[in-house]
Amino acid sequence: MAAASREEIACYPTIPSATLRGAGASLLLYGVILHGVPAARADVSDAGRQQFLTSCGTCHTTNRDEPPRQGPNLATVFGRRVATLPEYEYSAALRGGNWVWNETTLDPWIENAQAAHPGTVMNYRQADPDKRRLIIEYLKSIKEASREL
Repeated sequence: MAAASREEIACYPTIPSATLRGAGASLLLYGVILHGVPAARADVSDAGRQQFLTSCGTCHTTNRDEPPRQGPNLATVFGRRVATLPEYEYSAALRGGNWVWNETTLDPWIENAQAAHPGTVMNYRQADPDKRRLIIEYLKSIKEASREL
């Protein structure tokens, strides 16, 4: 990859060198300038993927080619209406639902599915909001990545 020219870098704000102490900060700035937000997004996605596998991976998959496990395949859950995968048998509580899975609906669901929608089969609970955020960002990122394919 060729180094960025002065003209290409000129649109980025100048940060005083006193603010950026040490090689780590320089490398971070270099990565942001040359690679932009996708590099940071990959870190979030990797951490989110790991959290998803730890918290959800026993019952769910995000591999489009895999069938449902104990729970439905979540490869396209973000932005999808509840209980709409034909290959999965949803609980009556979810079949009667009328919402779309997004940050607002996924967060209370992952926190305590039974409290969010009584009568559901899923009994997983994740009290840590940071872990829930990582899972949700991961699910969102794979949905966005599938649009780019």
